[in-house]
Amino acid sequence: MINNKKISVIIPCKNEAEIIASLIKEIPSCVDEIIVVDNNSSDNTFEEAKKIGAIVLKEGRAINGIGYGYAHQAGLALASGDYLVALDGDKTYPSSEIKKIIKFMEKEKVDFISCNRLPLKNKSSISRTRQLGIIILNRVIGMLYGYPIKDTLSGMWVTKKEVVEKLNLKEGGWDFSPEIKLSAICHPEIKFEEYHINAFVRNGNTSKQKIWRTGIGHFKYILKRRFTTDNPFLSSFDLFNKILRPSLSKF
Repeated sequence: MINNKKISVIIPCKNEAEIIASLIKEIPSCVDEIIVVDNNSSDNTFEEAKKIGAIVLKEGRAINGIGYGYAHQAGLALASGDYLVALDGDKTYPSSEIKKIIKFMEKEKVDFISCNRLPLKNKSSISRTRQLGIIILNRVIGMLYGYPIKDTLSGMWVTKKEVVEKLNLKEGGWDFSPEIKLSAICHPEIKFEEYHINAFVRNGNTSKQKIWRTGIGHFKYILKRRFTTDNPFLSSFDLFNKILRPSLSKF
């Protein structure tokens, strides 16, 4: 617990049997609940996670073999913490930062933190192709939504349990990543901020993503969402409330 608040960690996994136990062992003691969501693994991910003491569930839904969003949604529904932390199962994100992030959220009264990896502290942790894709999507969101996001595709984020229903999450595949951030950014009652973290080189199996297909899919999703749902372009007043006012309040 942190400041008498229960902390849950949600880890979506597919074929991470080799490293899931070591990942769980690294999660700090302030975390009260670890939920591993196995999305159609063909190895022993489920058994290895359960053996180490995690709460493990299976989520079989997928879109073209990918159930990243469905796995997250299943974990969010089950989690009982006041703060819910998302990590990937490949050890690319620093679970050691959880306590600092939540203390920051408590101090600044933030509802949702997206953990920003750019600029990279470890230059080899993300390929240049992926970095370029993230930067392009960041710019697209800036143009279409008016918010200068720094890392559209981070897989580490922290949200208060009480705001999850307001996010209205629907995407079952990779588009869940931009969806959850845009939902938080555009909701008038959710205070969104980014928090810079270190990213690490991926462990275990190779990535399940097909980079170009996934990137083009993200672009289409971001564009379609802007004009088919209630996602306003943030005005100068909105940006002041979302970015400048929180920053000025620190002085």
